[in-house]
Amino acid sequence: MKMFTLAILLNITLCFAQKSYVFDTLLEYDCKPITPIKDSTFTKYLYTNSKNNSYYITIKNLDSLNYSLEFVDTDKHYSKVKVLKNKLFKSAEIDILDCKDVANVYNQYKNRIKDYKFINLQDTLINNILLKNYKLTYVKSKKKKTRKKIGAIQYIIKEDTEFHSPILLHPTAYNEWKKEKNIPNGIYEEFLFYDFNNNLTSHYKLKKIKRVKLKLNTVKPCPKTKITIQG
Repeated sequence: MKMFTLAILLNITLCFAQKSYVFDTLLEYDCKPITPIKDSTFTKYLYTNSKNNSYYITIKNLDSLNYSLEFVDTDKHYSKVKVLKNKLFKSAEIDILDCKDVANVYNQYKNRIKDYKFINLQDTLINNILLKNYKLTYVKSKKKKTRKKIGAIQYIIKEDTEFHSPILLHPTAYNEWKKEKNIPNGIYEEFLFYDFNNNLTSHYKLKKIKRVKLKLNTVKPCPKTKITIQG
């Protein structure tokens, strides 16, 4: 990952930027991977656009000075860079202007959405409030699910957040939603990840929602750059 500079740009047009993305929401999650060895919790931040869920930014701790920032434009572009902690949340614009930091994305499992579906579950009670929730699950045979070690993702929606499109970080989840449009809007109070045996493997819990105005400017990938993602 390369270091780049974040700056608040006032009345400056980046004519060399190929495309800009706008974000209006910043979410903070406490994330707890559950392993046989030990449990540990870390913080993950998400920048999202409440009306367009085709792209997002995820931010995680890298070291004492830097965050790791991942930008995804689903089925199009991907970038992973490091950013200074003392600059990131003070900036109104983020620039990723080196084509070597941007890759074309190819999801080789995009056409397998027929193997998955969203299942709307019974409302769950959290802090005496009934919350809508649903699950992305594999619909083929249990034998095949076990052999391929295919898990599931459960999404629990925070009340009064219908203004926000579903936040589907998993490419298969996004493409299934894009095809079916059969799940409700809303920011997730919790993400729950399960393995092929339906054991909980990771638990993300919402800590904070903040309305923001952020723009990310990026360029096209350098020639012949492509990564393959699984989903």
